[in-house]
Amino acid sequence: MVQRSGGRRFGGRARAAAAAGGVVVVSAAAITAGVLWGAGGPATAAGPDDAYATAPGCDAVGADLLASVAPSAALEAAERGPLADASGSSCVWTSLGGADGASAPDTAPRSVQVAFHAHFTDKAGEVTGEQAAAARLAELAPVNELNGSAPVAGLGPDALVWHSPTDPGAAELAFRRGNLVVRVWYGGADLTFDDARAGAVAVAEGVAAAV
Repeated sequence: MVQRSGGRRFGGRARAAAAAGGVVVVSAAAITAGVLWGAGGPATAAGPDDAYATAPGCDAVGADLLASVAPSAALEAAERGPLADASGSSCVWTSLGGADGASAPDTAPRSVQVAFHAHFTDKAGEVTGEQAAAARLAELAPVNELNGSAPVAGLGPDALVWHSPTDPGAAELAFRRGNLVVRVWYGGADLTFDDARAGAVAVAEGVAAAV
């Protein structure tokens, strides 16, 4: 069963940020590529060669890293649950900036979202978790060419960053570490795509170092 923080997906701060600054809050399902949580029943156990036996938690995104891209951000949603032949988790933070008149008054609202998908070797042993993760990134490449996807140096040969189709001031990024696929969404009402891209890359690099 999916575990959720506080029994909610998106709280009042996220809605207030969206209303105050135009930040688009993308659902966790959107950044996990539409996979249905628990659709395949309990996740298959990781194989002996799968580097990640479970998806990391929200603590993989450190407080200092969050503060650098979304000052005073609060965790709005945290989910963890089994997928078909995999383990998944997702985390959403929002920062109201000056919208609440107190926290980080000199900044505009921000949203940071990170999803982890640890692919497992299938039950037949025919496709390893790493192969499945690589295939998932390969699927993302042609889909996001329409959104100007580009490689990201330093995050692996199959890492990609692209314009978010939901918000002109947001960027999405995906990279892989072994059998783990990590997806990042970062945006803010006042950001250009170059700014959003830089923020998404910074978050991804911090996560890559942590996991």
